[in-house]
Amino acid sequence: MVKYGIAEMDYISKKDPVMKELVSRFGYLNMGMKDEKDIFTSLVISIVSQMLSNSVADIIVGRLMEKVVKITPENVLSKGADDIKSCGISRRKAEYIVGLARDVSDQKYDFSLLERMSDEEVIKYLMQIKGVGLWTAEMTAEFTMGRLNIFSYSDVALQNGIMKAHGYKTLSRLRFERLRKKYSPYCSVASLYYYALNDEH
Repeated sequence: MVKYGIAEMDYISKKDPVMKELVSRFGYLNMGMKDEKDIFTSLVISIVSQMLSNSVADIIVGRLMEKVVKITPENVLSKGADDIKSCGISRRKAEYIVGLARDVSDQKYDFSLLERMSDEEVIKYLMQIKGVGLWTAEMTAEFTMGRLNIFSYSDVALQNGIMKAHGYKTLSRLRFERLRKKYSPYCSVASLYYYALNDEH
């Protein structure tokens, strides 16, 4: 979950009149990955959710929760890939999830180290994991770890929100980086308002 307050809202509002309007319109936003603070759990949910709509992903995650009760490395390993796959998860994703559980159990990955890393180091560390790409690593840093300066060019929802807010037909990397520079060090906070706009129908 991204935790912020009046100071961060004021900062991004002063940097950009479009953002000022969004902050005024939506007020304080409370957005996170199901309030999930455990990195292993959030990575598993992200792997399950890749390339799926939110509604379908929620159903499959619900089935997985019923199967393992609590998403932990031990519980995942006690079931195995076939049981995980039976929840409606593809064979490849099931293997990624079991592989991650095994690696965490074997202490190949130590997520307690992440708190002392920079945003870039966190993303690089997480991307070593099979099944975890740039977007998943960035979303984990932003919503699970609460890092305040994540702005994901690989996130389609964020791109759509930016284009809608600014009236762009396309979003070049240059335009995106200009916005990132404006909002830094509170890019994550700014992204919440673009997500909110994108979610409006």
